[in-house]
Amino acid sequence: MNSKLNSNMNPKLIFAIRLALAAVWFYNGFWLKVIALDAHHLEIVRSVSSSSGIEPAFILRLIGSAETFLGVGIVSGLFYRFVSYFQIFIIVLMNLIGSIGGGGAIAHPFGLIISNLPTIMCALVVATNGPGAFALKLGGREPETPKEKI
Repeated sequence: MNSKLNSNMNPKLIFAIRLALAAVWFYNGFWLKVIALDAHHLEIVRSVSSSSGIEPAFILRLIGSAETFLGVGIVSGLFYRFVSYFQIFIIVLMNLIGSIGGGGAIAHPFGLIISNLPTIMCALVVATNGPGAFALKLGGREPETPKEKI
């Protein structure tokens, strides 16, 4: 298998995209949900989990910790294709859960989805073009690269 990246994109640009994606998850996860306990996010979790009996602040911190871990995975470049598609899945899932089960806590659900499109597109760029520069190598092997298009 060719270990060179089969992409016309600059590997350092793809790395920059990975850093931007990770920053989104670090800010929304670590800062807003773990450290600051953002009131709006807490209201959404409270609306969705009102009958669970679990403290909403605990759920919010748990979600924020998972988002932070996802940011670390993005920075690493490991399993970039899985991580990229997983991000898209999580964004769509969280938007749907918040919009449908949030009890009106999200004033403009369609706007929320639209505002997440750039993040989704960046994840697609990484998924289709490879991890770019500075990706960790698993077991000394090169990261998985996209297949050549015929």
